Order: sequence, then structure tokens, then C-alpha cells
Amino acid sequence: MQKFLAALQSALAAIAIQPLVLFCWALLPLLLQGADLPWHQVGLMCLMAMIFAAPFALFLGIPLALLLQRIDRFKWWPLALVGAVAGAVFVGYSGPGSDPGASYGGNWYGKYVDFVIDGKPTLYGWLQYAQSVLAFALHGFIGASAFYLAWVRQMGPNQSFKRTCGPRPTCS
Repeated sequence: MQKFLAALQSALAAIAIQPLVLFCWALLPLLLQGADLPWHQVGLMCLMAMIFAAPFALFLGIPLALLLQRIDRFKWWPLALVGAVAGAVFVGYSGPGSDPGASYGGNWYGKYVDFVIDGKPTLYGWLQYAQSVLAFALHGFIGASAFYLAWVRQMGPNQSFKRTCGPRPTCS
């Protein structure tokens, strides 16, 4: 029962941290640049970040934590590394570019640029791709770190029945 509660609490922690990560890497820079963001859309974006993170936390985080614990290798860095790789691979598996003949562009820090011309990515297309991969790796890394911290907190030794002594060497 303790492992079930630890898994549930850890997955919820990994999911709950995602809006904060999204706010820090995507929304805060826009606000600092003076963008006028409709707050109902900000809330929706945060909800979508949590919904997107849920399958990763439930179907990757829990089994991986149980596997690492079973082989006695449950540590922060392997879990955080796998979280970062999972986020990066999910968004970066196909690479930039698209169908031959397709072209599109967009805003690159206040300047309109072409990202893809005739299906081939430009330098800005590759930079946008790398930025997306790193951003989702950050989501995975921080989510897995939150998962680990919640798991360790829940599965740590129970100190509730141990005596606590004051500064004197003997307890009464």
C-alpha cells in the first residue's frame, strides 16, 4: 500500500509541477516583453501541460521507479535523465521540415523568419527545433525530479515512533 501511495503522490507531483515549468520557460518571457496574454488562455495552457504530462508520469515514471528500486539503483539522476530523454524524444523524433513543397515561417524573437522552405528547414527552423527539444527535455527533467523527491519523501524511513531527545544526553 505504501508503494501505491508513493507512486500516486509522485506522479501527481510530476504532473503538478508542469504548469510552473511552462510558465517559467514560455509565459514569463512573454510577460517580461510586455505581451498582453489573455489569462483564460494561460490557465488553459497550464491545464494542457498537466494533461500532456500525465501519461509520462503514470506510464513511464511509475514503472521506471519500481524497476530502479527493484534493482537497487533508484537515484535522482537516472530518473531525471530518463525524464529529460523522454520529453526530448517525444517532440524531436521527426525533426524539422515537412512535406516537399511546404513552406512556413513565424516569429523568431520579434522578427519574421522562414522556418521551412520547400520542405527543407532553414537555420531558424533548426534553431526552433532545438529550442523545442530542449524545452520538452526541461519539462521531463523537472517532472522526473519532482517525481523522485515525492517518492523519497513518501518511501523514506518512518521516524514517528523514535524518541526525540533534547540537548541533554539522556531522555526522560
